[in-house]
Amino acid sequence: MTSMMRTRFCGARRAALRLQALAHGLCDAGIALRWETERRPEPLRYKPIADGMTIKLIESCDFVERDPGLDDPIHIGHIALATALAWLEFRRLPEFCQGRPRLSHWYRAFLQRPSMQKTDYAGETHD
Repeated sequence: MTSMMRTRFCGARRAALRLQALAHGLCDAGIALRWETERRPEPLRYKPIADGMTIKLIESCDFVERDPGLDDPIHIGHIALATALAWLEFRRLPEFCQGRPRLSHWYRAFLQRPSMQKTDYAGETHD
C-alpha cells in the first residue's frame, strides 16, 4: 500500500470511527436524559443533568449537520448514526431534524433502506 493510499484509508477509517463514536455518545446522552425525565422516580430526578444531556444531543446533531463526511459512501459510522437517531426519535427525545435540513434529508433517505425498514422500533419496550 502506498503512502497516499494509506493516508486516504486512515482518513476514511478515522471519519467512520469518529461518526460511530458520536452515535454512541448520542445513545449515552439519550439514555441518561430518559432516566432523568421518565425512568427515575420523580423525587430523585435532577433537572441540571437532563438539561446537560439535552445540550449534548443538540450540539452533537449540530456537529453532524456541518460534517462533510455525512455525504461519504455508507460506512459503519452512518449505520451507527442512523440507528441512534431512530432510537432517539422512537423515544421522543429532543427533535434533531428541526433546523438541520442536511441531517434531516440524510436521515429520511437512510430510513428508506430495507435494513432500516426491517428493524423499525415499535411497541412498548423496557430499557
